[in-house]
Amino acid sequence: MSERQAGALLTALLDPSGAERQAVVLRVVDESGAVGWGEASPLPGYSEDDLTDVEAGLDDWAARWTRDEIPQTGDPGDDPALAALPAARCAVDTALLDLAARRNGVPLHAELLAVAPPVRPVARVPVAALVSLTGVERPGAPRGPRSVLGEVTERVAEGYKTVKLKIGGEDFAAELAQLAEIRAAFPFLQLRLDANGSWTPEQARANLAELKQQITPELVEQPVDSEALFSFAGAGVLLAADESMRVPGAIERLGEAGGCAAVVLKPMVLGGSRPCLQLARAAFAAGMGAIVSHTFGGPVAHSTACELALALAAIDPTGRPFASGLAGHDELAQRRGPWVEPVAVAGHGVDGPW
Repeated sequence: MSERQAGALLTALLDPSGAERQAVVLRVVDESGAVGWGEASPLPGYSEDDLTDVEAGLDDWAARWTRDEIPQTGDPGDDPALAALPAARCAVDTALLDLAARRNGVPLHAELLAVAPPVRPVARVPVAALVSLTGVERPGAPRGPRSVLGEVTERVAEGYKTVKLKIGGEDFAAELAQLAEIRAAFPFLQLRLDANGSWTPEQARANLAELKQQITPELVEQPVDSEALFSFAGAGVLLAADESMRVPGAIERLGEAGGCAAVVLKPMVLGGSRPCLQLARAAFAAGMGAIVSHTFGGPVAHSTACELALALAAIDPTGRPFASGLAGHDELAQRRGPWVEPVAVAGHGVDGPW
């Protein structure tokens, strides 16, 4: 029997667009020789934690885990050293789930479903393509001149039924015109919009009324900031909470407001798959759906999010999951064009470093 091993490595990886990102990769090895991999890739300007602090936190955790001071595959949520470092906690959560799943010879979503038993067989989950309107920047966006309608047309030709578009720039009228062009070309396409909390409540009410009349979006994510969303209701358009999910007690407050139809769960900013699973179960109980998304990280983070999406589809009481926000990294085993599908891998199926 060998001894436990763990180590964190600061390295470069490729995000879904092929751009290079800095991240910390965590590797754990148990006494049997089974290996688990995790990734911490906080997104600058979006994530609440810093890569330097995350690296130090993971070095400390790896030393304690190696000395057998931490449960072998337990939930890292009770570790106070990780409380302020959600990306580090996500890396630990991922590595330990991956380790347990590989030791058991099952995919990571099956390991999650051992905690939250499924209500139906695991089915494939649709994926929403991600496109930015002209004038709205986002990580992972194509570089250089492009046609937004042309990009949407390409995604539809690839089989996507839902397209998510970032909005919330300075010129809403120009954005509305672009959206109207897309809607005219694709009357039945599900258009999901994300304002990233950029509107005031007054602007949101006016803009959502225009969107409802001209675009009929599937959902609008985070039209107002985190706190404002907890009392924002009656917009006449289905809403989803994204940044608001970082606030403790978010599900209860959203349920009381009654304005949201879904929550967006990003393991890298919420501390991993296990806390996202708990939030999803609470959202389902409150009558809301759950959408798994990412923060443009590397293959380990993305494959783990795919496995989480499969687990949530199996416990979703409606049986009709929203399309996940997991476009990118098309080479992953779980990705089949516009779908996330269960595959015969152990754990999340990705080794490192790359």
